[in-house]
Amino acid sequence: MSIPFGTDGWRGIIADDCTFDAVRRVAAAAARVYAAGKGPGDNSRILVGYDTRFLSPEFALAAAEVFASAGIDVLLADRAVPTPVVSFHVRRLGLAGGVAITASHNPAPYNGLKMKAHFGGSAPPELYEEISREADRPALAATRAGRIETVDLLGPYRERLGTILDLDAIRAAGLSVLADSMHGAAGTLVAEVAGSGVTRIVPFRWERDALFGGVHPEPIEANLKAAAREVVARGLDLAIAQDGDADRLGALDRRGSFVSPHRVLALLLVHAFRKRGLSGGIAKTFSTSLLIDRVAAALGVPLYETPIGFKHVAELMNCGQAAAGGEESGGFAFAFHLPERDGVFNGLLLLESLAQSGRDLDGALADLANEFGSFAYGRRDVSLPVSVVAAYLETVQRDSPREIGGVAVSRVIAGDGVKYAFYGEGWLLHRLSGTEPMVRLYCEHRVPETVERVLDQAENRLREFAGGLRS
Repeated sequence: MSIPFGTDGWRGIIADDCTFDAVRRVAAAAARVYAAGKGPGDNSRILVGYDTRFLSPEFALAAAEVFASAGIDVLLADRAVPTPVVSFHVRRLGLAGGVAITASHNPAPYNGLKMKAHFGGSAPPELYEEISREADRPALAATRAGRIETVDLLGPYRERLGTILDLDAIRAAGLSVLADSMHGAAGTLVAEVAGSGVTRIVPFRWERDALFGGVHPEPIEANLKAAAREVVARGLDLAIAQDGDADRLGALDRRGSFVSPHRVLALLLVHAFRKRGLSGGIAKTFSTSLLIDRVAAALGVPLYETPIGFKHVAELMNCGQAAAGGEESGGFAFAFHLPERDGVFNGLLLLESLAQSGRDLDGALADLANEFGSFAYGRRDVSLPVSVVAAYLETVQRDSPREIGGVAVSRVIAGDGVKYAFYGEGWLLHRLSGTEPMVRLYCEHRVPETVERVLDQAENRLREFAGGLRS
């Protein structure tokens, strides 16, 4: 039986789909592929990291033992680390790949496994397909057992960020920042890398909590209410937040209001190209804002739109077409770091952009709107059986309305989901989640009130459709 890999790796509910036997099964298939050494990089060693979820350290050790039994030496993290730290060390050490035990931003009952490729980013689909084909085949006969060495991964990563970020500017800027780790793998890394200075970094929800304080560890508005209250209560300038394995970034302004990842990405792109001198194309996923199109046009650089899933952005970065890229969920990458999302790095890069411009977040966002205009954005996640969602997506493509929520539909775009375009004013996207049994509804429009109206009607149509199938 094959392994059901999703958008980025394999995930399941702990004690149901995700068990020690299941982790060992996935690791054994990965070890067979890894030992064959078909791709670039050193396949005599592999790196294994893990996040703060329930049983992550134990699952990591179980995976390490499987790789060692296949004759592969293992570098095992000595504590919970962000997934991008695994990617960084794979690239730094010239390894063929790495493993991260994590379920990323999924709810607390989940855990799983991500593979990292030799270039320091998400494994491409073809690697996951090859691993899936190797499931349940006989174990390799190793000539010797591999060694498992426990290593410090955070120290070299902190040093690396210190060399590629303008920490002096950040420290001298006088910003007051809440650094919310959402009880995930970022811990106190933002404060540790930034160091001491006039700028004050306040760690928040940095302790390990396998239940993530009762919220999903995804840095979206609904899950950052505690951080929003803290920003206002302390009178801080802004908050930055990372998801469970710290590859995504969220942000709040001084009023505790959520700043959409689209606007954060736009700020970082303008900073990277105009202040840091980055050159090359920009990649964005199918669900990312029209704002990025305007930024790319103003910068005079090519824009590439990919299917959803950061591996597609990484592919364009690795072949040299894109120098930066991002997605609506808060994952961004820049060629001067890694072809990989990194919430800690991107949070510090946002602080660097504010420090070097002399603007606070409100001022920077105002400058952005003045130059490029503004779009409101919203997302709804509707949990339904996969069969219902798949049937609905066929319907919305085949029977598209002339208008929805009072907005005329100009065309239907079938890609990674089904998108209704609104004459350049915005769009609505229906998409089956690649990691959970749900449909995601995304909407963007120049008029904020329109976004909620369109999402309301889209969600009502979906639930009515589901109710009709059940009756």
